[in-house]
Amino acid sequence: MGTGRVSDLSGASERTVRRVAAEPRIEDPAAADAAVAASVGRPSKLTPLFVEDLRRWLEEEPQVAGVTLFMRLREDGYTGGKSAFYAALRGLRPPKQEGVVTRFEGVAGEFTQHDFGHVWVTFEDGSREYLHFFVSVLKFSRKRRMMVVPDETTETVCHALADAFVYLGGTPLLAVFDNPRTIVTRREGDQVVWQETFSHFCFDAGVVPMATWPRRPNEKGLVENGVGHGKRTFFKVHRFRDRAHLDEALEEWHRWVNDERICRATGETPSSRFLLEAERLSPLPFGKDGYRLRYSRCVRTDGRVEFGTRRYYAGKDHVGQTVTLRVGRDVVEIHAGAEHVATHPRVPVNGRDSVLPEQRHELLEKRGARPYAMRQFLLDLCPAAQWYLTEIRYRRPDHWSEQIERLYALLEEHGEASMKDALIEAAAREAVGAEYITALLAGHAAGAVTS
Repeated sequence: MGTGRVSDLSGASERTVRRVAAEPRIEDPAAADAAVAASVGRPSKLTPLFVEDLRRWLEEEPQVAGVTLFMRLREDGYTGGKSAFYAALRGLRPPKQEGVVTRFEGVAGEFTQHDFGHVWVTFEDGSREYLHFFVSVLKFSRKRRMMVVPDETTETVCHALADAFVYLGGTPLLAVFDNPRTIVTRREGDQVVWQETFSHFCFDAGVVPMATWPRRPNEKGLVENGVGHGKRTFFKVHRFRDRAHLDEALEEWHRWVNDERICRATGETPSSRFLLEAERLSPLPFGKDGYRLRYSRCVRTDGRVEFGTRRYYAGKDHVGQTVTLRVGRDVVEIHAGAEHVATHPRVPVNGRDSVLPEQRHELLEKRGARPYAMRQFLLDLCPAAQWYLTEIRYRRPDHWSEQIERLYALLEEHGEASMKDALIEAAAREAVGAEYITALLAGHAAGAVTS
C-alpha cells in the first residue's frame, strides 16, 4: 500500500507515514517501552533483568494477579513505583482468550429471571434512604415486575417471587437466579444444594429453580439489565416526596414499561408480546399473601420456639420436639407432625413473646408459681408495666399478689392491647393500683384517677 493511501486512511501526513515506515519493527513492546523510559529523564528502576523475571513468571502462571508479581519484584529488590511496573505488565501479559458469548431467546413461558438491586434515594426534604429492590423479568415477552423490599433474606425472596408470579400471570418452566447464600447453600459439582426454606417454596409453588454459574454474568444478563434499567428509568430520573409517593410512581412506571414502551430487542411492547405467553404460564397455587414459609425449630425447655427475635409458645407437651413453623406475613402457625398446635400473630403485642390466651393456663398450674407467672404475662406487655408492677410490689408489699390477681383478670377480660394502653396511661399519671386500671378500662379515668 502506497504512502499516499496510508496517509488518506490514517489522516497523518505522508512525511509522517514515511518516517514511521522507516523505523525498525517492534518485536517486544515491553522492552521497547523500557528502552524509551531509559532514554528520557531518570533511568527506570524496572531493569531488563526485572522484565525477564516478569516474563518468566507469566509464562509459568498466565493468570497470576498483578499485585502478586509486584510483591515478588519487591522481594527481589525492585524499588521503583507501581506505574512503571503495571505499564510493563500490560505489555507482557498475554491477552485473555474470551469465549464467544452465545445469546439466545427463550420460547413463550420458558424462563423468568430474578435479581436484587439497591440504590440510594434522596427525597424532596433532603432525607436519604438506602433501598433494596427485586426485579423479575419474563424472558420471552420482557414483561417485568420491580418491587421495593425490606432486605434480601430468604423470606423476602420467597414473598417477592410470589408477588412477581401473581403480577406476571403465572409461573414459567424455569426460574433463573444468581447464587446468593439466601437461596443457594452450596454447589457439589454440577449439583446445586438449595436453601431448605427456598426449596420448600419452589416445590409448593410449582417452580423449577436454576442457578447461574458463578462469574458468568451473561447467563442472567437480561435481569441484570433490568436492574440497571430500573435504576436509570425510575430511581434516577424521578424526585420523590416520600416513600408513599415513590410507591405511587412505581405503579405508574410498571404501566409505562410494560404497556407503552417498545422493547428494542423484540420491537413490541411487553404487554402485546405477553399475549403469546400468557397461556403457557402455570397458575400459582396461592395468592401473594397466601403462602406461608416452612421452617424447622426445636421447642425449648420453656415451651417456646424462636423465629428471628421473637418467641412463640408451643406448649409443655412439645418440649424437645422439632416442630414446623408456617410463617406468613401476619401469622405464625406451629405444627407438630399432622397436629396443628397454635396460630400466633407474627408480631406479638409486646413485640417479643407470644402466649395465646388459651395457652396461659398451662403456665399457671403450679400454685406457688402462679402469681409470678401472672405477673410475667403483665410484665411482657410493655416497658411501662415494669415500672408499674415494681411500684405495686413496694407500695403494697402485703397485698401485691391480690393486686396481680386482679390485674391478670383484667388482662383476660379486656385483652393484651387494651391492657397495654391502660398500663401506659396509669404509669404516666403515676396512679398505682388495680382499681385505677379498672377505672381506665371501664372508661371512667377522668373521675377515678387523680394525678
